[in-house]
Amino acid sequence: MYRYLALAWNAVDPRQAATVRLICDRLQLAATRWQCQVSRRGLMAFDADARPGSSESQVLGTGCGVVFGTVFARAEGGRGTRRVFLDARKAGEIATFGARHLVDRYWGRYVAVAEDAATAAVWVLRDPSGALPCFVTKFRGVHVFFSDLEDCLALDLCRFTVNWDYVAAAAANSALQTRETGLNEVTEVLPGECVELQGDTLRRSLAWNPVQIAQRDPVESVEEATTELHETTRACVQSWSSCYGGILLSLSGGLDSSIVLSCLADGARRPVVTCLNYYATGPDEDERRYARLAADRAGVMLIERQLEVREVELERILQVRRSAKPGYYVAALQRQRLESQLAQRIGASAIFSGGGGDAVFYQGRPDLAVADLVHRRGIRPDMWRVALDAARITGLSVWPLVRRGIRAGLLRPEWRPWAGNVADRTLVSARAIEASRNNPRWRHPWLENTDGVPHGTLWHVLSLSVPTSFYESFDRPDDPERTYPLLSQPLVELCLRIPTYVLISGGWDRAIARFAFADEVPREIIWRRAKGGINQLSTRILDANIAFVREMLLDGLLVREGILERARLEECLSGKRSPTDFEYNEILHEHLSIEAWLRRGSELQARAAA
Repeated sequence: MYRYLALAWNAVDPRQAATVRLICDRLQLAATRWQCQVSRRGLMAFDADARPGSSESQVLGTGCGVVFGTVFARAEGGRGTRRVFLDARKAGEIATFGARHLVDRYWGRYVAVAEDAATAAVWVLRDPSGALPCFVTKFRGVHVFFSDLEDCLALDLCRFTVNWDYVAAAAANSALQTRETGLNEVTEVLPGECVELQGDTLRRSLAWNPVQIAQRDPVESVEEATTELHETTRACVQSWSSCYGGILLSLSGGLDSSIVLSCLADGARRPVVTCLNYYATGPDEDERRYARLAADRAGVMLIERQLEVREVELERILQVRRSAKPGYYVAALQRQRLESQLAQRIGASAIFSGGGGDAVFYQGRPDLAVADLVHRRGIRPDMWRVALDAARITGLSVWPLVRRGIRAGLLRPEWRPWAGNVADRTLVSARAIEASRNNPRWRHPWLENTDGVPHGTLWHVLSLSVPTSFYESFDRPDDPERTYPLLSQPLVELCLRIPTYVLISGGWDRAIARFAFADEVPREIIWRRAKGGINQLSTRILDANIAFVREMLLDGLLVREGILERARLEECLSGKRSPTDFEYNEILHEHLSIEAWLRRGSELQARAAA
């Protein structure tokens, strides 16, 4: 998999210069074949395992910086285009005008590192999609920006220790996304964030702010929104498909992946697309009928794969790759090796999915649309139509929706959507929950200074705040790249500009996406109200591995640190009462993953102590 590493230091400090020479010596001796792309006084940048056409580096100007990853130029109207190669003029403009120029004129999956010609400051920008990771640590005064923690560990640069406050907050809030990570010595450069290093001083700012984007130039017309969404989605998906000759698409049978497939099948340069559908034997766990409809419509091959409990070797969770913060490992155990092997067998260099579509197209909180309308326009007759649309989706009565909408829209009480997920934690200690709910330390920077922003907009922004994973939990170097085309910057920006009360038009979640692709996706999929899941499969996996899970959690590090309540956890795992589906998922997909991350991290802790 593609990786990068950049060093930025105070060029007048001889001790930092000596540290850079030490790091460069280790890079030359490393098993990874690092390629130096930029070498300047105060900045060096390297990459490894480039994949021409999709993930590689482009040097800026006269070697003052580099863009790692994939870059597309914006077409007229802000839509996507084919991949762009930065010629001397374009590279020079980015070097001259900096991070905001890159955000405004280009999009993709990239991290840019450059030196400002006027101030000699080094700036680092992570693209707004956040699809390529960016972390920073400090080694003897030198700032090290990297995509993969394993590279820092291989170079033996730093001693890392667990950030227990972050771990407690992550256990209490599954959507946690902040600059802090699970390691005290590592912070994250967030999507759309620019970090500037001047001398020894590091400053952070938002080069891209979704809250501001959502408040300008709203698309209020359903017809205009439908047309724009259709064209922008097609442009983005087809821009990504132009990077790969063969694509394996995870086709669930739901709306989002079916939209991606329709765009892949409709391109001027159509790649070889093969679809993969998973199914299980429980109620509502077999979506093959819908996947077949979509695949037949697109004229592509569909491979169907049954998920089996016996194939999940849960003990392998302790072999997860080390990272700066915990992820979700059980799903990767089920699918990652199968997908990678299948992709290689059919000649696919990328795995696509409809991931992120629920957030981009707005599935989450239709009940907030009334408040958003009242906030923007005041009390008016069409408020009742919006309330009826929300009622059709939620099953709630119109009157309470109108009453709450008027209060929230007119009085505009403070609302903290980032604390919402905390309320559902049943196994996390009250201390951890309280610390997570009330501490502004865990608020995403996008959600700071949001007075006067409609509640639905805040929810929409929050749902987009957790980036996808470029590196999977059990990656191997030659695995195909994972791409989430619906999270492309031009499409995200368009959907943010469409008010929530337009996004639920007609009483449908993701309504504009449904309208936009009604003629290209089978109507049985377009007008589905509900979708199946694999909750029963998760329950069976947990039951089949109960001894291992009990051993991991009951006397594990989360219990030892008082983050999980041992008595409640033991009750769930002992058969004394039947846990809810939510508790099963909380245990299997969240707490077990955090515990496994900590066990792997305990190796780092031991090294730090040594």
